[in-house]
Amino acid sequence: MVKDSKMSDSELIPQLTRFSPFDTFTEQYLQQVAEHAELTTAEKGELLFRRGKPAHHRYYLLEGRVDLVDANFETLTVDASDDRARTTLTDTSPTQVSAVAKSPLQLLKVEADFLDLAMAWSQSGGDIPMDTGPDALAAVEEIDFDAGNLSQMQVEVEESGGDWMSSLLSSSMFTRVPPAHIQQLFSRFEARVVKSGDVIVKEGGSGDYFYVIDRGRAKVSSISGVDVTLEAGSYFGEEALVADSPRNATVTMETDGLLMRLGKEDFTTLMHEPAQATISMEQYQAEADKYQLIDVRMPLEYRINHVSGSRNLPLARLRERMGELENGVAYAVTDDAGRRSQVAAYLMCQAGFEACILQGADKHHQ
Repeated sequence: MVKDSKMSDSELIPQLTRFSPFDTFTEQYLQQVAEHAELTTAEKGELLFRRGKPAHHRYYLLEGRVDLVDANFETLTVDASDDRARTTLTDTSPTQVSAVAKSPLQLLKVEADFLDLAMAWSQSGGDIPMDTGPDALAAVEEIDFDAGNLSQMQVEVEESGGDWMSSLLSSSMFTRVPPAHIQQLFSRFEARVVKSGDVIVKEGGSGDYFYVIDRGRAKVSSISGVDVTLEAGSYFGEEALVADSPRNATVTMETDGLLMRLGKEDFTTLMHEPAQATISMEQYQAEADKYQLIDVRMPLEYRINHVSGSRNLPLARLRERMGELENGVAYAVTDDAGRRSQVAAYLMCQAGFEACILQGADKHHQ
C-alpha cells in the first residue's frame, strides 16, 4: 500500500530540483511548491494510479521502476535513472495511462492544481502590459460600438476625462470584446483615488481586480528582476485573473493618481471568456491547414509527448519570441499546458495575433 510521509521544506526542495519544471523555479516558488508536496513510497506490484481517473496529484520518480500502461496495453517502463523520469509520470487528468510499481518505489507527490498554478505563475513573466504606441488611438475607429457610444456611457468617474477608455479600447485585446458587452463593461468599472507610494497589487497576493491607469504613474517590480514604469492609459493585473493564479509582480504608485478597476467576475464574464476562442480537436482536424499549433509547455514535457505538427514555444519565453510569429496566421494553443495555455493565448491575442485554445490535446499526444 502507498505510504505518504511529510518532509521538511529544506529536505523536499533538493529533491524537487531533480525534476522539470522545478529545476527552473526560483527559491520563492520552490518553497511554495514544497508546502504542497510529500514523499511517497510503494511496494512492488502496487497500482499508483489507474487510467481514466482524475489525477489530483503529479508523481515524480525518485527511486525504482514503474510500468506505464496505455489503453492499448502497450507498456513503457520508466527507471528513476532515465531521462523520462525527470518529469511527471502523468500530466493529464483524467490519466491516459495506469502506473504499476515494478520494484519498491520512492516518489514525490505534488498537488496537481497547485502545480498548474505555480507553473503558470512562474513562467508568465509578470503582470506587464503591452505598450500602447502613438498610433494606438486610430484603432478605436475600427471598432463597431453599436449601442455602446462612449459619449452615452454612464461611468461615474470624478474629474476623469475618459482618456483611459480610449486607451483601453485601442488595445489589441479589446478588439475581441463583443460590441454588445462594451457599454455594460465600462459601467462596471469603479474609480479609486491613489497616493504616491500606494501598493496596488502585491506579488504573491490574490488576483481580484483588473486596473487601468487614468491619471498618474506606477512601477512594476518583481523578485525575478522586472522593473517597468506604467503611464496613464496603461493597464495591468489581467494575467492573474486569466490564469486564476496569484500575482507575480508588485505594482506601486510613483505619483498620486486615479485608477479605474474592474472586478474579477466582471472581467472574466465580460472581457476574457467572450474574447477567448476555443476549438475542438474535430474542428481543428477539419481545418488543419488554417492553423499553426503552439505548445507552450517546457521542452522536456514537449519531447516526451505532444500533438503532431505542434511547435514548442514555452510560455516562459513567449514574450521574447513573439517576434517569430507571423501576422495573418491563425494560431491554436494546445490546452495540455493547463493555465499556461490560457495565459499564452491571452498574451498572443493581446499582442494582436489571432489565437485560440485547442481543446482535448492530451488525448492526441504522440
